[in-house]
Amino acid sequence: MFDTLRQDFRANPDDQLARLVLVVFRFGQWTAARPTVARRICGLGYRLLNLLVLRLGVNSDLPRELSCGPGLRLFHPYGLMLHRGARLGTGVRLYHHVTIGCRDHSGEPVLDDGVVVGAGAMILGPVRVGSNARIAAGALVLDDVPADGLALGPRATIRGPVAGMVRSAPPAGR
Repeated sequence: MFDTLRQDFRANPDDQLARLVLVVFRFGQWTAARPTVARRICGLGYRLLNLLVLRLGVNSDLPRELSCGPGLRLFHPYGLMLHRGARLGTGVRLYHHVTIGCRDHSGEPVLDDGVVVGAGAMILGPVRVGSNARIAAGALVLDDVPADGLALGPRATIRGPVAGMVRSAPPAGR
């Protein structure tokens, strides 16, 4: 737990609120991992912290059953809604008001390593987002996104790998 939390802190170097949210989230994961008497007692404290910090403080839902790799980066951790069955890889970066959840009870999303999810984006259903993919702000993702892919638009248009994209130079004279 402490190694994972240390990596989370390295991913959030200056954001004290994000660090507080991650401490509460990782503490909840620790209490749910192997239920012993001590962890059940700590679980009562977690419920209070979850209510005060996550629910009332930043209006977020990061369930302790969520499978999440180390290095989670939270930019403005407000309004995050993540399903308990979703799986997040290592180094995932989430902006504010992101929803990752079910659609019609058909399955939960899986985000591989290094995925960036923009503000207000929604990833719903049994979707797999490949490693180092990017989800644009406000995108609604209902289909798989390939590794290094990009999802744009209100009903996300999926584009293939964008690492090798050639950007045209601006017109001369400007």
